[in-house]
Amino acid sequence: MAARTDGERTAWVLNLDADLELARHGYAPSAAVRAAMAPRVEALAASLLGPEDVRIDDGAPPGSAAGLVGRAFCPTPRAVALLIRAGALPAPHPGVEVLREVNGRAFSASLGPTLPGAVFARDLDAALRALDASPSVAVQWRVKRAFGMAGRGQRPIAPGAARDADRAFLRKAIAAEGGVMIEPDVAIVRELGVHGVVAEDGAYRLGRLVAQECDAHGQWLRSAPAEDVDLALRAALTSEGGRVARALIAAGYWGPFGVDAFLYRDLAGAVRLQPRSEINARYSMGFAVGFDLPRRGGAPRPC
Repeated sequence: MAARTDGERTAWVLNLDADLELARHGYAPSAAVRAAMAPRVEALAASLLGPEDVRIDDGAPPGSAAGLVGRAFCPTPRAVALLIRAGALPAPHPGVEVLREVNGRAFSASLGPTLPGAVFARDLDAALRALDASPSVAVQWRVKRAFGMAGRGQRPIAPGAARDADRAFLRKAIAAEGGVMIEPDVAIVRELGVHGVVAEDGAYRLGRLVAQECDAHGQWLRSAPAEDVDLALRAALTSEGGRVARALIAAGYWGPFGVDAFLYRDLAGAVRLQPRSEINARYSMGFAVGFDLPRRGGAPRPC
C-alpha cells in the first residue's frame, strides 16, 4: 500500500471486522458485529481520516467516491468491492491469500512462541495434549481461534479439564480455521504496541511505542504514546517489531502493520514481557498515535 501524500482526498472503508472475513468465504457482518464495531469505527475515523476524506460503507451510493483513491482498514475482498462500487480506485494492496496468511495466529506462532508452553495446535489431539499440562506462569489456558477481533473467539480452559463444550469449541475452530492458539491465561499488567509500515519495495520503518488500554473482554479503549518505557524494554519491542516486519516482507506483504505486546505477572509475582501477542497486518486503532501523524488522515510518508 503506497503512502498517501498531503492533500490526497481518500475514500475509506473502516472494516474492523476484517479478521472475521479472512476466516471464511462469503462473509457479511451480522447486526451484532455492526453494533459492536460502531463506536470503534467512529474513534478510528477521528484519528485516521483527513478532513476531506469520505467514509464508504454498505449504504454508500454507487459512484459517491468517483475519482478518489480508495483505502481500507484491511483491503479484504469485501472492502475492495465496496470501494469499487463507490467509484474509488483502490490503492495497490497484497492479495487476499497473503492477507489471510499473515493475519492468522498461525503466522505469528511460526515465528516462535513468546509465552511458556504456548502452541498453535492444528488438530484436536494436539490441542488436548497441550491442555492436559499445567501452564508454568498461569493457573489456566486461553484458547484462541486462528482469526478473531476484539477478544472474540477465545475461551479459558483449566488444565486437564476440557469439557464437552470445550471440545466442541476446539473441533469447530480447528475445522473452520486450521487450528487454535493455546497460551497461558496470564495476568496482564500493561499493554504495549509498536506499529510499522512496509513499502512495496521491501523497505520498512517503525513508529514510536504506544501504550494501549483494553477492557476486560479485550476490546480496545484508547492508545497513547508510551513515554515511561525503559531502554531495555524499548529495545526488545523495537527488535521484535523489526523481526515481524522482515517476516511480513518474506511472506509477500506490504502496508501498515502492528505488533501487540504486554507485560504480565507470573505465578511467582515476577513481571515478564510478552513481546508479540498479536500481529495485525493492517491498520490498527492506535496506528495514528504510533506514527504521530502530522495531520489527520492516511498512511505515513514513504519509507
